[in-house]
Amino acid sequence: MKRRIELFGLILSVGIVLGSAAAVRAQDKKPADKPAAADKPAAKPATEAKPADAKAPAKAADKPAAGQPSAEEMAMMEKMMKAATPGEAHAKLKPLTGKWTYVTKWRMSPEQPWEESTGKAEYRWILGNRILIHEAKNNPGPQDAMMGGPFEGYGMTGYDNVSKKYYNIWSDNMGTGVMISEGTADSSGKVFTYDGEYNCPMTGPDKKAKTILKIEGDDKVVFQMFDKDDKGKEFQNLEVSYTRVK
Repeated sequence: MKRRIELFGLILSVGIVLGSAAAVRAQDKKPADKPAAADKPAAKPATEAKPADAKAPAKAADKPAAGQPSAEEMAMMEKMMKAATPGEAHAKLKPLTGKWTYVTKWRMSPEQPWEESTGKAEYRWILGNRILIHEAKNNPGPQDAMMGGPFEGYGMTGYDNVSKKYYNIWSDNMGTGVMISEGTADSSGKVFTYDGEYNCPMTGPDKKAKTILKIEGDDKVVFQMFDKDDKGKEFQNLEVSYTRVK
């Protein structure tokens, strides 16, 4: 009996030892722990912001609100308003306004005597004191038979803020065209000298003419026109003296 117990104890001890050895071998067969992941490369430093391009489009905040003009449009409108506004140059024409009587004398050449006629005229502003309308009509006279009736004329005088010059456009019943003149005022603002061009029924198109308008007082204005003779020498061929109607 004792022999059996000793044998059983020996078998149990061997089993424990073998079990422990198997456990050790199983532990040795486990896969090794994965190596720690390599450190990620350091993030690149933020790129330094580039200076704004001068030609870059405007930000939304700089854009005008819907339906509102842009800065460029506002500047254009301001320039147009300035060009359209009567100023000091227009005010120099004010002494011409009103009703007048006139005496006209004219001649075709320096050798001919002066011929005369009389009439009535009126200067009046239109378009907000921007342009002066000039209407003239001769009194009936002996020259009417040759002219087919009393002389009548219609003109427009103004100052162009863009060209910085005065202008005059004239037409009458002596022809079907217009005379267009452009000129300047002297330092006194009382003498206006124009260079004009018109189609002359006798000499042909593009005839040149110089005219001078003198404001000689509150109640007197003198208009003069100059031509050239056959030798190219300048002479006065027309004068209209205006007297204000009181």
